[in-house]
Amino acid sequence: MDVTLAASVDEFFHEVVTEALSTVDLDASEPAGWYLVNLLGEFTKTRLTDEPLGLKLAQPVESSAERVRNLKEVGDTSLYVAGFFAESLNRSLVDIDYYVGLGQNAYAQLARQLGGGKSISDVYEELADKFPRFVDVLAAVRKRVAIAELGAVTDLTRLYEIWLRTRDEWVEKKLKAAGILVDSGSKVIQ
Repeated sequence: MDVTLAASVDEFFHEVVTEALSTVDLDASEPAGWYLVNLLGEFTKTRLTDEPLGLKLAQPVESSAERVRNLKEVGDTSLYVAGFFAESLNRSLVDIDYYVGLGQNAYAQLARQLGGGKSISDVYEELADKFPRFVDVLAAVRKRVAIAELGAVTDLTRLYEIWLRTRDEWVEKKLKAAGILVDSGSKVIQ
């Protein structure tokens, strides 16, 4: 993946999400894949709020439209936080399981609220059913984005340090593509 080739945020995230779905070996529908692309694009412009998601989920609302908006926000935020910030959740009062449960619940309620037979309710149902796997997809996206932030993989020392910590196959392929071979003894051979 070459970051400079992406003409738009959506194009960039589509490429990264498609690759992550393959890496995680998740057979997701095309609409679900595009939902993730749009979700990531939205979070490039939107800040996470401090409002507790559990309270937002349980909050009484005046209208059906407001309920749909709250459920979508809870599901989307839970998915994003669990996928992108799983490591920091280990140091938090609530762990990743909290966000997974909250997100699954929100998306399942959203699918029921919108009613079956509509394509968007099918997407929310799929997100609820495969929520932990979609978290894995976003975690894979996060890795790719973090590596892209290294300046299109120009800092090979930093990339190698990431490989030493994670033993990630994708990182290993990038190192090999740059002409650096890694052996099972964790030594760099040029």
